[in-house]
Amino acid sequence: MRPYFQSTKFLFYILIISLLAACREEIQKTKPEDYFTQSQKNSLLDQIVKKTTKKPEGLQSESEIVAYYSNHLKTYQWHFAHARNGGFYYFVSRPMPSLYGKRAGLGGYFQTSDHLSITGFKEVFHTFKMKPDILFEKGSVLFTKMVNQEDLSSYEPEKKENEEWIEFPDQLNRYDSASQSWKTRIQ
Repeated sequence: MRPYFQSTKFLFYILIISLLAACREEIQKTKPEDYFTQSQKNSLLDQIVKKTTKKPEGLQSESEIVAYYSNHLKTYQWHFAHARNGGFYYFVSRPMPSLYGKRAGLGGYFQTSDHLSITGFKEVFHTFKMKPDILFEKGSVLFTKMVNQEDLSSYEPEKKENEEWIEFPDQLNRYDSASQSWKTRIQ
């Protein structure tokens, strides 16, 4: 009777492992082109830029403001997108001051009913600035975890083993969805 219980126990473990693996969905479509036409992608990226770029200071005319955002739009790259939960997860990057062409990544979520205008928006994380090839590798890991709604806190800066992953959020900075901006919590 003992071998029967051992084989049953073995099958039980295989079943549990299979179920756990099935719960973590593999992301098949990750390119913005999988979901959006070029004009839709341009429109949405323009809105992401406006929501993630520092607001222009001292610019008075409409044409100056349009030129300001257009210049930023040219520098952004949209690396990943994935549809889930009635919206889209995204990962984009932008250049940062650096002698080595480093970029920072931004991951988050938005909703759109027409694939042209963003109705709901949230930034989930900002990465540290890093070289583009490293950013792409780390961004892919963070994007997959974000889409699968896994905990990203082990990649935050206070975790010493992962200092060069996520810069925000951290112990002091959190994203405020109501104002769609990063806020500092004074402790």
